Amino acid sequence: MDSNQLKHEMAQFTGTEHYYRHALSRMTYTDGVQFFAENAGGGAYWFLDIVGTELMQIQKVEPFISIKLNAQDGKADISATDGNDNKLWSRAIEYTDCPDGEWAFYLIDGIMLLTREY
Repeated sequence: MDSNQLKHEMAQFTGTEHYYRHALSRMTYTDGVQFFAENAGGGAYWFLDIVGTELMQIQKVEPFISIKLNAQDGKADISATDGNDNKLWSRAIEYTDCPDGEWAFYLIDGIMLLTREY
């Protein structure tokens, strides 16, 4: 699925009917995040693993985290802020097949969701 098609499909998610439990952490995530993980390149479950294992540690002291996955030319940068542009964390990814673009998520009280699902 290319970037435009993925963005179009993700725009349909405005809430969730199901919550999914992340296997490596106490994080849960929504239908929209599940859709992204299944359809972003060959699967972006690696992204959920990073959020679940690294950002859930920050969640202990920061109840609201804004996450951006910026993919370009087979590489990516993941950054997290407190929602007020105060940088909390970042990580560079040397290889990804995630479609190019900026992908935005929130992590609130242990639940990862698309910004449109908030």
